Amino acid sequence: MADSQEDVTPPPDSTSSQLLRPVRAFLKELGLVTLYHSHVDTKILILQRFVRLFAYGGSTLILASYLSDLGNEDARIGLFMTLTLVGDVFISFLLTLIADQIGRRWILVLGAALMCASGVVFGLSGNYWVLLAAAILGVISPAGNEIGPFRAIEESTIAHLTSKEERSDVYAWYSLIGTAGTALGFIGCGWVITYLRDERHFGTIAAYRIIFFVYAAVGIVKLCLALMLSKACELDPKPKPANVTEATPLLGNGTASTKDDNDDDAKPRQWRLLPNISKESRVVLIQLCVLFAFDNLASGLAPL
Repeated sequence: MADSQEDVTPPPDSTSSQLLRPVRAFLKELGLVTLYHSHVDTKILILQRFVRLFAYGGSTLILASYLSDLGNEDARIGLFMTLTLVGDVFISFLLTLIADQIGRRWILVLGAALMCASGVVFGLSGNYWVLLAAAILGVISPAGNEIGPFRAIEESTIAHLTSKEERSDVYAWYSLIGTAGTALGFIGCGWVITYLRDERHFGTIAAYRIIFFVYAAVGIVKLCLALMLSKACELDPKPKPANVTEATPLLGNGTASTKDDNDDDAKPRQWRLLPNISKESRVVLIQLCVLFAFDNLASGLAPL
């Protein structure tokens, strides 16, 4: 009788696993389990976004004030912001266009190096046109939002490394951690400026320049993270089609390629600037672009 009772008693491991089951389900629902099991490069890319937006948050908070304290009028400051964004559009488009040819990792490395260089220039120079060139060619965010080629390359790489079922969880944490970086950048910048001015008696411009040197240091950290990425981030080369020979069957599954097939294959190569997506996806893409355009227009009317 005692033996039968001992058999019915659940083992301690089984009891603990039952207690942890709701916790595991909760963590899985939050996407933390997916994030934990994600590729190492995915974690590095998310960390890069956190570091980058931390720097953006700090520099954005003081950018307009820094330009104003250097003696620039409001109209010139507005022109500075506009030209920075316009130049960023063209440079980002160019870099993302050639990212797969040069290598995604090397584009991220180049962007981090430009980010570091622009921070150094802002910390050393007070000339309007020098700062404008550094903001356009380098990476300075006028509004604390994503600029540069980083986001497009990172998101495409994450999609490359993550299965369709897990992408929503990874993208959610990618966005959330980036937003947290921006918030911490705002807090950190405000605290450092207050400390330098009140405790160390720095001048306003000198305190601002310390922030830009910190911005450059963060660029070095991002550069190191980009160098840690593996070859798994790169796009796999497409296999070349086999040449048609006299032994190639003309019927069935082995039908030889015709001129029409060759023309269809040549279309993606002929229109490299256009994405190869379906008409249904193209409609959704246009709608999203319009929505994002209006959203950014409203954000531009009330910058920091």
